[in-house]
This record gives sequence, structure tokens and C-alpha cells, in this order.
Amino acid sequence: MPFTAEPSFDDDLPRVVALHSSGAGGRQWDAWRRLPLRARWSTPDLLGYGGDVAWPVDAGTTLDAEAQRLADLLSAAPRGVHLVGHSYGGTVALQLALRWPQHVRSLTLYEPVRFALLRDGDAGLWRDIVGVGREIGAQTLAGHAATAAHRFVDYWSGPGAWAGLPRARQDAVAARMGKVRAEFEALFDDAVPASAYRQLGMPVRVLCGTRSPLPALRVCVRLVQACPAARLVRLDGLGHLGPIEAPARVAAQLALPLTHWAQAA
Repeated sequence: MPFTAEPSFDDDLPRVVALHSSGAGGRQWDAWRRLPLRARWSTPDLLGYGGDVAWPVDAGTTLDAEAQRLADLLSAAPRGVHLVGHSYGGTVALQLALRWPQHVRSLTLYEPVRFALLRDGDAGLWRDIVGVGREIGAQTLAGHAATAAHRFVDYWSGPGAWAGLPRARQDAVAARMGKVRAEFEALFDDAVPASAYRQLGMPVRVLCGTRSPLPALRVCVRLVQACPAARLVRLDGLGHLGPIEAPARVAAQLALPLTHWAQAA
């Protein structure tokens, strides 16, 4: 049975809520719709994406505000949801699980950028990522959105990635840099202690590539160390955009029973 987008709770299919990365939007998961996974999916836009008005460059956000926006998706599912999150979406998925664990059946997180886990013990990497985020934020606040977007894309995908994007895609990313700046600051202001992740009793699968920036990779290790229910899976050759560039390979690692994958014809 193929991907089913419309919400319905009158059957036994699992409900999956997938949260996108910074600068993307719910359409990030479009390629996943063609995968033979028997589930009902929701791919909402986070604050500042989709039909929302343009995010003011100097406006802020918090991880709690992001989670509250999505709370109804959890409470509306009587059998709970399986949360999937990529990058910033992974941090929001964690916030949802911390606040409403009774509604979360599993977590599958691809390089969740919970950078606060680096504050103690990884000071060098913490300074590195704060420096990158604040540089991008300063460029955005100064009105240089395209310059900020260039730095953002090349940081996560490697030198030359920005130049390889179509102009329309460059413009779309640049238009979202105000929200990206706010997301970096929300991550830097994150006050959740590492000890809080011990309370997560649902299955947690943390995925990472091998070509990603070191701060993101180290966060994955720190999260698994802090969360007894977590398992780390490294996907050789993938970078930070693994869920977009290799959707089938990443989706195969979902923390869902294999019985939910449709049999090949």
C-alpha cells in the first residue's frame, strides 16, 4: 500500500509525523510519499514556512513555541505517533517527545542539531557552530540574505553546493534566512540538560551520515550517550542532507516494525 497523506484513524496503520530541516518546508518529504511504507503521514510546515507570512529578520522563536504549534497533531492520534525529524526538525521532534512522551511511540532523528549538548565537554565544537550561526545571523540582520544563504548552504552541504542550486532555489532559501537566524538562536538558547533525555522511554533511532560537519555528528553521539533508549546508525557516504538526497536509504532505518513496509510486487 502506498503513502497515504490524508489523516485517518479508523485503521491500524501507524501515524507518522515528519518534521523538516531549516530552510526547507514540509515539501521536503515529497519523495518519501512514493516509498512503499504502509503508514499515514503528516508533513507539517514549522513556524515561518508554508503559508505563513514572511518571518521578520529580527524576530525570535523557541523550541517550545515550535513544539506547541504541533501539539494538536499528537493529541489527535489516539494510538500515538511516530516522529521523524531532520536537522532542526529533529530538535523539534525531541522537544515534542520531552513534553508529551505519552503521545510518541518512536523517534527517528537524522542529525538532530541539539547543539546545547556540546556546551559541556565539546567546547571547541560549541564555539565553532555558534560562530557559524552568529555569522549567518549577522549577515541576515544586515540585509545580506543571499550571502547568509550561501554560507548556510555551503556549511551543511560543502563548498560549491550553493553555486550548484538553481536560481529559484537560491531565492527560496534566501527568503527564509530570517527564520533560519531565529532557529540558530533558539538552538543556542536551549536549556534542556542532557539528563532530561533519560526520561525518553520510547525507541529512539539516531541516524547520521559520515560526511557531515563535526558539530552535527558529535551531537548524535552525545544524544545517544544521554538517552538509554537510543541507538546510533551511521550511513556511510551520506551528508547532512541524507533524507533529501537518499530518501529510500534513510527511510529504511525508521523506527517502525518492518511489517509496515509493503511487499515488493
